[in-house]
Amino acid sequence: MKDPIIIPELLKKIIHWEKKFVPEVPYLETPTGYFLGFNEEVNGGYPCSPADAIVFANTGMDGIHYAFLTDFGTVTNLEEAPIVCVSPMDFGNCVRLVASNLKDFFRLKFYGHEGLLMNDFTTKEEYVKYCLKEENEPEGSEYFDHNKWEKQRAVVREAAIQTFHFEPIADPFDYIQQLRAIRQKQIILPTADRLGVMAVTTSALKQMYLPHPWHGQEIPYEETDEIRDFVDGVEVETLLSFVRDYQDQGVVDTFSLAILCRTLEAHGFHREATRLSYCIE
Repeated sequence: MKDPIIIPELLKKIIHWEKKFVPEVPYLETPTGYFLGFNEEVNGGYPCSPADAIVFANTGMDGIHYAFLTDFGTVTNLEEAPIVCVSPMDFGNCVRLVASNLKDFFRLKFYGHEGLLMNDFTTKEEYVKYCLKEENEPEGSEYFDHNKWEKQRAVVREAAIQTFHFEPIADPFDYIQQLRAIRQKQIILPTADRLGVMAVTTSALKQMYLPHPWHGQEIPYEETDEIRDFVDGVEVETLLSFVRDYQDQGVVDTFSLAILCRTLEAHGFHREATRLSYCIE
């Protein structure tokens, strides 16, 4: 049996700090702006939520959530796990790498780069325009006091920075672009969600890994015999790339999902199989 997954100490501290901070910012739904929590079996609950992810924050909007990416169990220390944003309504771009670790995620958050964590910008100019637009939004209405909201957010940011000694990231847009570029050099098989697959077996020195038969194509999920024949004896990394592409297409077919879950179980990916099983209707 695999070792238990431990909640990162930083996340535990922030959850505790946030609960104590609630009375100081009553105009905010939550001080951090997120609904924080931790359950190693929960990946987000959407078909596109990676099976090897563990959700720790929900925005409460459009199903958007943030999760630790364990790379199918190869990352065991979640303090060091990369962070992904899962945006279920952003079809074709549902999963994005946004930080190299939890600390960097909160550094971006508390220095005012929530928009960069939530949205995907093609260029730095596009992100700058977004920031300017946010700054020039109407200050409020008879139902919502934007000034009060922003002042209390500023109180939270300052308190978090001082409490947890967060330092700013010099160029947040470039930071994320470089992070994604580095990952592309590390993966051994590309996937449609751009996360790719890392080597997870002892054959890590192998020079060539084969993509699954439907890479870059629509997966014939209803052809269960064909899928069963493919997963029977397939190389682990190829199987995992198939799982990523299957989830990227948002498939919720009961029979093919059951085949994938059983195959993951057979290869020892028990947690991933459990999370993927939540997609079965």
